[in-house]
Amino acid sequence: MGFASRSVSVMRYRVKGTIEGSFWDSIHEGIKRGSFRTTDQPGELIGFGWTNIDDFDDYEFEGSSYVRTNYVALSFRIDTVRVPPRVLETALKKERRKLLERTGQRRISTTQLRELKEALKESLKKQVLPSIQVESLKKQVLPSIQVFDLVWDTSGSVAYLGALSVRARERMEDHFKKSFGLTLTPLLPYIRAMELLSNEADRRKLEEIKSSIMAP
Repeated sequence: MGFASRSVSVMRYRVKGTIEGSFWDSIHEGIKRGSFRTTDQPGELIGFGWTNIDDFDDYEFEGSSYVRTNYVALSFRIDTVRVPPRVLETALKKERRKLLERTGQRRISTTQLRELKEALKESLKKQVLPSIQVESLKKQVLPSIQVFDLVWDTSGSVAYLGALSVRARERMEDHFKKSFGLTLTPLLPYIRAMELLSNEADRRKLEEIKSSIMAP
């Protein structure tokens, strides 16, 4: 979700770790290393990485387009594809018949069925563009593209992500660490309070606070 939208849900992080050498050179290398690219790994994910915050189809970052004074502004793009259940069901029935005829088995074991289904998913996924064809059934299936803006305040070691989805957050947090060697820690109210309290006695009081059920 873009920060330029009328409304946006934001997750705030504390950026932890140390960058060796030239800070901005390391940032540039990390962004280029983690820029958007397609992947052949199994599953629904077919592409992910950093893109220009102003254009999710631009991941060249010419002229250090991600620099906004002391801020780093990026988008994290995730492309996924899900084979339609009916398409998978049709293909699975066909392959089950072929397997039974080839092996002479009367039934297919649960393990065989699971392996056959996973193999079919990967085979059909590769046919997503431009289309998926199963016998006489033809459907145009396009990938799902999700884009989440990330603004990193390098002077305050705080990052803001325009997403609350656990799956999106986990993918971005992992990719951020691989790109820059830094860890993102969710800046929850309790953690932020511990940062703001300088008095040890006040910190102990905060630790002793217990949650209350507000509903009658």
